[in-house]
Amino acid sequence: MATARERYADDAFERSLAQFERLVQSVGSKRFAAAMNLTTRQVNRMLSGTQPNPVDRIVRTLQSCEAQVGDEVIEYICQEAGGSFVRDEATIDASAVNAVRECAEAIAAISDGQITVIDEREVRQAIAALTSLVRMAQAQRVDGQPVKIKPVVRSEALNHDRSRKD
Repeated sequence: MATARERYADDAFERSLAQFERLVQSVGSKRFAAAMNLTTRQVNRMLSGTQPNPVDRIVRTLQSCEAQVGDEVIEYICQEAGGSFVRDEATIDASAVNAVRECAEAIAAISDGQITVIDEREVRQAIAALTSLVRMAQAQRVDGQPVKIKPVVRSEALNHDRSRKD
């Protein structure tokens, strides 16, 4: 029977294995195994590449599903770890349109004087859109000069890519 390393002989497997090793090394094999309800032998088999490791399984699972569903799962994992997930748009112009739209939706959601669970999601999406825009601008900035984007027309921002919304 082929080992996980032989079945998934690619850079993604090696990168996920390196990340898994970091997780185990952060607390030690015995403690990690106990926390995961595994034996140290199982953890060592994962570390050697004989068995698939959880990081590789998560990556391959996310690659096997629809992008939106994968993003929602990643967002859940990030929230459980105290953070949030930000997917960058294809272009800075698309990112600007998305940021304006998401911010408008967040403002509308909280303008009634209460914040629901759905409103919280709208605010998180606005923050993620702004974060993406800032990262893209930083990546494109040359010598401290402003980054040029197309002006965002209000109707464009509100109607752009509506198919993404659930």
